[in-house]
Amino acid sequence: MKKFNLLVLFTIVATFIGGAAALAENFVVDGSNKALNTNNNFRKVDGNPVMSLWEFSSTDRDQQFDRISGNRGGTLLRHGSTGKCLNSHYLTNGGVVNTWPCDANDPDQNFNIISLGNGLSQIQRTGTNLCVDSPTRDNGGKIHVWQCDRNSPNQRFRNGTVTPPPPPPSGQITLPFRSRETWYVCQGYRGSVSHQNSYALDLSVGQDFGSNNACWGDQNRSANRPVLAPAAGKVYHINSDLVCLSIDNNRSMLIGHMNRSVQNGATVNRGDVLGTTSSQNPANGSFSHIHLEGRKSAGCTPGSSVPLTAANGFQLENVGDLVGSETHFKRALTRP
Repeated sequence: MKKFNLLVLFTIVATFIGGAAALAENFVVDGSNKALNTNNNFRKVDGNPVMSLWEFSSTDRDQQFDRISGNRGGTLLRHGSTGKCLNSHYLTNGGVVNTWPCDANDPDQNFNIISLGNGLSQIQRTGTNLCVDSPTRDNGGKIHVWQCDRNSPNQRFRNGTVTPPPPPPSGQITLPFRSRETWYVCQGYRGSVSHQNSYALDLSVGQDFGSNNACWGDQNRSANRPVLAPAAGKVYHINSDLVCLSIDNNRSMLIGHMNRSVQNGATVNRGDVLGTTSSQNPANGSFSHIHLEGRKSAGCTPGSSVPLTAANGFQLENVGDLVGSETHFKRALTRP
């Protein structure tokens, strides 16, 4: 089996459980910005989601683990968003790694964290010579166990601390929902469902993630919520459930999917209500959400979609540049 030479960076972020400080740990493949990741929408083995890889975000609960003492000579790694523990039941090279309800007495969930020196370690299934191994670096890539090899970069993990982020930028536009709300990118840039040729974001109030840069279908929890103008401007045109907001001679924003309360030609200020999110229907792909897209034209000219960055005049307040080289799928966006 071909194995890539990867070095996995093991990072730590502070969280709090029951009022006591704990360490939430991220396992990041060095040089690829990919981390161990799963959630309940991923493929399941024996009824529980498999472990995989996805674009790294230190704040993503799908990528965080807490250490728990095991009763079989090892340590349990409890996964953040599922609340289940890392699990290795199939004890052969290439055996799948999934999650399972935590049980300190279950040998499948007990792992030895073995120091290799120089800050490196392996994650070994207790009672075996099998280690957690990353043969890929793709979104949705496979994670399995493989015969332990101290010299294999696929099995080396390094401890480190996450650098605190810089102060949030003031931004040029605001998010299109109310202050102190957090919405999530359920389809990002170049998404395969409907964003193939655009730098658009689909936003949902829930973490409704599919497994391929797409929203998890048939959700209505984001319906009937105010959609706000991200900037001052003039409503350039409207269609069934979208608004084109012209900001100036070189910037406009396409915003949807909503029951509009503004008319064509109306002048609006930043934060004015444009309408409310529509319930799931064919126009929004049967998934209630906000569509947000910046275009380098006065009237949302097709083909003028650009990333939401300061250089393009679309940097989001409290978010910073959303560069075009990443999808930003599953990114949490909070309006101050």
